Parts: sequence; C-alpha cells; structure tokens
Amino acid sequence: MKKTCFLATTALEEFWDVEQPMLFLGQWCLLYDRSSYWAHLDGYRVENHEVGSDELHARCHQDNKIYERILPVVAQALNAIHETRHSDRYWRIVIGPWLQTYVAAVHDRFRRIVKVLEAEPALTTCLLSSDSFVVPLDTREFTLRLTEDSYNLQIYSKIFLFLGKIFSSKTYQQTQSSSYSIVGPRSTKQKLLAFATGVARSLVKKTALNPVVISNSYLSKISEIKLAFAFRGKVFSTTGMVAESQQLGYDKNKRKALEVVSFGEDDFSKCLASLLFSDVPKCFIEGYEAALDAGRRKYPNSPKFIFSANSWWYDETFKCWAAAQASRGIPLLGTPHGHYCVRLDQPSRKHEIDIVDRYYPWSSFFGTALVERRAEVTSMPATKFMNIENLGASNNLAGVLWVTTVVSRYSAFELPFSSAELFENYLLWHERFVDSLSKESLLAIRFRPHPLDFGWSVVARIRSHHPDIVFDNHRDFLESLSQCRLYVCDHLSTTFAEAIAANKPTILFWSTEANKMLPQAQKYFELLRDVGVFFSTPEEAAAAVNNHYADVESWWNEPRRQDAVSIFREELCRTSPNALSAWIEELQKFDTKDA
Repeated sequence: MKKTCFLATTALEEFWDVEQPMLFLGQWCLLYDRSSYWAHLDGYRVENHEVGSDELHARCHQDNKIYERILPVVAQALNAIHETRHSDRYWRIVIGPWLQTYVAAVHDRFRRIVKVLEAEPALTTCLLSSDSFVVPLDTREFTLRLTEDSYNLQIYSKIFLFLGKIFSSKTYQQTQSSSYSIVGPRSTKQKLLAFATGVARSLVKKTALNPVVISNSYLSKISEIKLAFAFRGKVFSTTGMVAESQQLGYDKNKRKALEVVSFGEDDFSKCLASLLFSDVPKCFIEGYEAALDAGRRKYPNSPKFIFSANSWWYDETFKCWAAAQASRGIPLLGTPHGHYCVRLDQPSRKHEIDIVDRYYPWSSFFGTALVERRAEVTSMPATKFMNIENLGASNNLAGVLWVTTVVSRYSAFELPFSSAELFENYLLWHERFVDSLSKESLLAIRFRPHPLDFGWSVVARIRSHHPDIVFDNHRDFLESLSQCRLYVCDHLSTTFAEAIAANKPTILFWSTEANKMLPQAQKYFELLRDVGVFFSTPEEAAAAVNNHYADVESWWNEPRRQDAVSIFREELCRTSPNALSAWIEELQKFDTKDA
C-alpha cells in the first residue's frame, strides 16, 4: 500500500506536518532562508511539466478565453446587485484588471491541486480555517495578497473544500494589506508644486467647460504646463492613486446574485463560480457607491477626453468615473506604462487596448501586430521618455549597473515568469553571469535588485555566491544609470528601454524561450544581437562586459552599433526632440467645439 504523504501548499510551516513524508506543491513552499530546515525533511517537490513557454502561452490563451466567457455573466450579476444597466465594456474597465488576474490565479491553483490528487489520492494536508478568510478591499490589495502565503493558502483551502476534501484546519491572522500607499513630496519645491497643481486642478474643475483629463500619463510637470497652455488652461491633471480609508463590511445579501451565477458545467467553471461570489473585492460590491461618489467629487463632469498610462489598473475611483464617462461617449485614450507591448500574449496589453478608444504604443509596427482590437492604434513617442537625457558613452565614469527583477513566488497572469520554476531558472542565470565575469569586471559590478523580494531572498543568494559583490543603493534608477559606465539588464523590462532611449552603453541578455515576443518585434532584437548588444546566454553577456568595459566609448560609438541602436529606439521605444509638439497636435484632434 502506498504510504500516505502530507501536502504542503505554501511556505507557512505551522501548516506542515513534518511527522509524515512531505510533498511540496511547488518551489514557493521552500524558502531559501529556511533551507537549513526543510532540506533535512523526508520530502520531495511536485514536478511541474508545464514550465515551457509553449505550455505557458497555451495556458494564457485558455485563461483569456475563460475570462472573456465569464465577464458578461459577472457584469450581469453586478448590474443586478447595483440595479444598473451598464454595458460589458463598463464592467471590463471597472473590474477587468481584477477578474483577469483572479481567473488565471485560481485556474493555476485548481490545476495543480487536481493533478496532485490524481497522483496522490490518499494525501493529507492542513487547510486555513474559514474563520480566517479575508476579502480584499480592491484590486491593489488583491494583487498584494496574491503574493502572500496566507492568501494563497486561503485559495487552496477553498479549492479543496469545493472538491469535497475534508482535512484538518487552523486559524491564522492574515495581515492587513494596505490598499496602496502614496509617498508624499520629499522636497519643499515638490511640496509647493503639488500645492500649486492641486489649486489649478480645483480651479479647472469648478470653472472649465469640457476640460481635458490627464491621469498618471508620465508627462512631466513642465510638459503638463505646456499642454495646459495649448488647451487654454483647461487641463485637469492627476498623479498617484489616493484611496480613501474604508472599513467595509461583508454583505452576503448583496452578493446573492453572484452566488448563483453559472460559468459552465466543467469542474473548473463550477469551482470558479463557487469561489467568486465571496472573493470579489469589496470596492465592487460594498464600496461601489462610495467609489462613484468619490469620482464625482474628484473629477470634472464633462471632459473632452480622458488620457492615462496606468490609472486603468488599480485606481478604483478613476476606473468607475472613466467607465461612466465612456458610457456617455467620452473618448478614452491610453498609452503603455511599460515595455510589455512587445511580448507575445501579454494580458496587460490586451486589457488596455480592449478598453480605450485610441491607443498610443511606443512601437511603430504595433498597429499591424494585432489583428483583433477594439481601439484605433497610433504610434507616438513614449511619454515616459520625453524628457530623458542623452547620456551617451563615457570612459570617465565607473561601474557596471546590473539591474535585475523579481516576480511573486505564486503564479499570476503575467508572462514571462508565470511559474516559480521559470523564475528559479532565472536566478541560476545570476550565478552563471557572475561566474563568467573577469576579476576586473566583477569589481566594477553594482548589483541592483528589485525593491521587492517576495520571499526569494535574491540578495542573500547572490551574496552567498559572491560575498564581495557591491550593491547599488541609489533610489532613483535614472540617477544610477547616469553615474555608471555600462548598463546590464537580464530581463525584458522598461528599464532597458529607458537605457536605450538615453543612449547609454547597454548589454542585454535573457532567455528568448521564456521571453517570446511578437514576430514584428523580434527582428529589432536580432538587430541588437548582430551588433553585440543583446545575448541569449549569461556567459555571452559576461564576455561582452569583459571585452568592452575598459573602453565603452569606442565600442558603443562604433557607427554600425549606433545605427542599430537608433533603429531600435525609433521602432520600439520612440523618442523625439519634438515629442511634446507631436502629442499636443494629436490630442488637439479631440478638442472640438465646446458643448
């Protein structure tokens, strides 16, 4: 008879039973800084066969189909709860960022549980008591909780209960994740600027007819002032995501319309329907009217258009207000907040292009790259790079700024690192890169980890491999970039696009298998590969650092290399000395006669 094993679903050791043979559901259970403990346990990790990029992209497509199928059902239920008749597009704007992520996360957890039960039907585990379940306030809090062990234990526990598996349970005090925090202005100049902006915003709201609304656009304050002159002062601009502190209860009666929804007859659809009614963030149910009221107080009544780069995701007040304005025919305009548009099957890109009327990517080919789209697509210079300085190459500077990234240990909906196993491979590339550096190059390295860690212990890992490595402690990335001689990036991100836009000597490397791109974008990365800027292995990238650090000026300024970088910059991260004029001209197309 097969020996009973105990399944650990998270890294919360108080929910483990180490007296039995241990089965760890995934790498996220095995914290690096606790390896001295779990390494000696009688246990093994569940093998995940879906770690290849083809499998992950297939999952992404499947999750998107589920999301598109259930969105109208959820929209109908929300209309019933709030006695409204809003369109599917309205609810896509309001609830889409949460629902997309939720579907992908629950589907991942469900699939893993089903597979492990098929392999080990006699397993036991310990669940989180329902007394300890929490409901996130909003999309931001949900996203934060999705990185935590306790909230994932809650999801796993609910799935086991749906499957009829009765195990022992324990209570656990889940920490209160703040919805989001705002870092206030740090200098007197910034405080004065923030005060002046607030006064101007209040004045525009009170007096301007059909103002322009700009929210988190990445335009600088100077650019926004010039834009305001072009629109005769009628620009209402906001930055940040200010959430009013709310203590919302859980109203089961309000949620009854969600409790009885049906998403289909397959097991996962039934599971999703059984979980969703109690998991929808409170801002969409109990706090919905408050969000509407906050939007009416904060924003103008009849804007000409609404333009944003990233308020579409976590700013619930803005989303509710913008969705209502879109229902009245007010144009929504969007532009990327990062360099995710070049990736294949990118949910962020799809959501943004599905909700706005016109989309302004940084890539000239983007309009032809996507056949199915709601928005009209027009390439424009990146607002994020409009005031970026041309840094160029200088041998008088010192240091190699090596920028790394991190993802949650628990899979979410974003590629490329949508599994803990893939990210574990990425961390091994750190060691391979450092091992291939010369002594001189290693002394020049300034390792810049992501400010978040999510339990990966990235700093401890690199220190254990090379104790003397120097860390970059600058808070501002562009400041660090301006002070280094050479920039190295090991992931497909926005920071490398900023470096290219600034014409900083750059070396890129990442797994092309894990970071699949749109075919239209691939040729531009091949162009960088041809001139020795982009590499597919850490060893090749380290060799380039060894060869070129001593004289980056000669290497970077070589005409063939500069030509390739210029083409890449123009096609994938557009900059222009006349960027603001181009934006003003484009936005003025919506400045029709006042109503």
